[in-house]
Amino acid sequence: MIFSCGNPQPQPQPQGLIVETGNGASVLQLPATTLEQIRHIAADPGASTLRLPPPATELPVGARESDFDLCYVCKHCKVAFPSAAPLQTHQARSCYAGREALRGVIRVVQPALECRVCPGERFRTAADFRRHADTDSHLRRTAPSSQPAVPEPLSHEMEDVVNQITLLAARAAQDASPKDPNVTFCAPGSRFTQPGELPLASAGH
Repeated sequence: MIFSCGNPQPQPQPQGLIVETGNGASVLQLPATTLEQIRHIAADPGASTLRLPPPATELPVGARESDFDLCYVCKHCKVAFPSAAPLQTHQARSCYAGREALRGVIRVVQPALECRVCPGERFRTAADFRRHADTDSHLRRTAPSSQPAVPEPLSHEMEDVVNQITLLAARAAQDASPKDPNVTFCAPGSRFTQPGELPLASAGH
């Protein structure tokens, strides 16, 4: 059902808002309480914003809240438009022709769930987001890479090697000391030990 702006009359909207898409009209299903709020706000002059309830009480894993404009409603005839530009054209030609400064509009904001890893992917309900989270494209983006796990075991191995070399150098220096006081092992020590490590390596003797 399409409302005529040339003959505006209060009409009940039990099924939702009439949205003029440019290719015909469609019905936007909204709760009765929301429709009542829109009718109440329409009585106020100027621009107003109506934010709908959030889609979920708890955010699903991997989602974040992100509002988007659901539609723009003409306060005079209660017809909605998907964006501000066609609404302005409609009001300039019909409901507020010659008095654009007085035009009234309701911006209806829909809280949505946005995927943290898929740019631009937003969903109105948690169920819609979970369906997206099961898609191949999302799973490919969230699949852990095997490369970051490689350096960790290598770093432990390298640490063990350095510690073993340091310990061997320290022991060699201690074993050689009683035989010939003139023989020193400063070169290995300076190459493989760090300040404070030699006492720790010799603690086992």
